[in-house]
Amino acid sequence: MHVLLQLAAALLAILLLGWVARKLQLGGDPRIADEDHARALADEAVCGFDTLAVALDRARVGALVRDSQDRVLLIRQHGSHFATRELTSHAGVRLDGRFLTITTQDKRFGTVTLDLGDQAQVWAASLRRLGSARP
Repeated sequence: MHVLLQLAAALLAILLLGWVARKLQLGGDPRIADEDHARALADEAVCGFDTLAVALDRARVGALVRDSQDRVLLIRQHGSHFATRELTSHAGVRLDGRFLTITTQDKRFGTVTLDLGDQAQVWAASLRRLGSARP
């Protein structure tokens, strides 16, 4: 009987820890659900970011978003959440077929490779304008 009580208590503790982990959104494998989710992540990172264009990574672990002011945000999976950086230069951008590899100036952010499919060339060309003088 004592062993059964210990077993029940251990099972209850495991279930409680699982519930707490879910409530705190720990673990898991977050993905960007769709373009609206990418827009929300951009607005969360930069209040009032008015997203006009979105390019989602095929695996939905990253995205590029552009606003009406031609600012571009790079969104990437970071643990169980997402991190965002504004791209200000095309210096760290490399195109390889359908893959766009981006290295930001923030070394902690790291290098991100996005599988953008047919959009990769279009976005690579548009990123070449970053850092140039605007009229």
